Amino acid sequence: MRIKFIRTIYIIIIATGFIIQLSSCSTYDIKTLTPQEEVAGLTKLNEITKGDYTFYVFKKDTGSLKVGYNEVYIQLKNNTTGKYIENANLSWKPLMHMSSMSHACPYSAISKVDGANSLYKGYFIFIMASDATDYWEVTYNYTNGTDTIAKVSDKPTVKAASGKIRYQSFKGTDNTSYFLALVGPTVPKVGTNDITAYLYKKVDMYTFIPVENYTVEIDPRMPDMDNHTSPNNVNLTYDATAKIYKGKLNLSMTGYWKINLIVKDANGTVLKGDAITGTTTASSIYFELEF
Repeated sequence: MRIKFIRTIYIIIIATGFIIQLSSCSTYDIKTLTPQEEVAGLTKLNEITKGDYTFYVFKKDTGSLKVGYNEVYIQLKNNTTGKYIENANLSWKPLMHMSSMSHACPYSAISKVDGANSLYKGYFIFIMASDATDYWEVTYNYTNGTDTIAKVSDKPTVKAASGKIRYQSFKGTDNTSYFLALVGPTVPKVGTNDITAYLYKKVDMYTFIPVENYTVEIDPRMPDMDNHTSPNNVNLTYDATAKIYKGKLNLSMTGYWKINLIVKDANGTVLKGDAITGTTTASSIYFELEF
């Protein structure tokens, strides 16, 4: 009886030690990234200080902002405490100032980056480049309820898009101005690629709204290879959860691809674009990829 009791106590001790060890391991294995680590791999575009706060603005790839889709990241620091603000209510507004007029462009709200403590992100779809007389101004706001805690503005350089075409603006058959920006793939590959894009329409000079439940048909072709296409492509349709258009793009070989586009409204009416036939070798709107 005594031996059985001692054995039971021994098992309890071993089990308790094992549980403590697991708990300790899980505690030490969980690593919280520092604000500096959260922006590793990003390119800082600017830092803007006003009063007690500094806004740090980053971009994922190198170079300036450009006409078309731009994913932008933000950190906000309290200069008095030296701490970065977590769970901040941030907003922004882009405005193009021209000699005779002004206008905005499509842009998103700002949201917290998944898994991050101090990093936020959103996007702009700039519709024209800036120059010495016509310039973009982006206003950043940090608010708490109806109170504005900090407000700063920046005049970023926005360059004309160069290289392959990843953005199209057009007047639809409904006489509405549309703006279509390719998001991915950023690094295309042979085989099936996820293809994503944003589609906006202009309500007025200062209001651009995302368009839902339209269809963006795709017909990838290789103009340098007898304009051949590829099988098993899936047209882009609106994903209400992700709030973006998604499809599947099959690239059967490396090289230059022209992704011919047809944009249709919710009723299936063609707003812009052309089907590829024996006499029509390219659509009036398209994206380009080369790898």
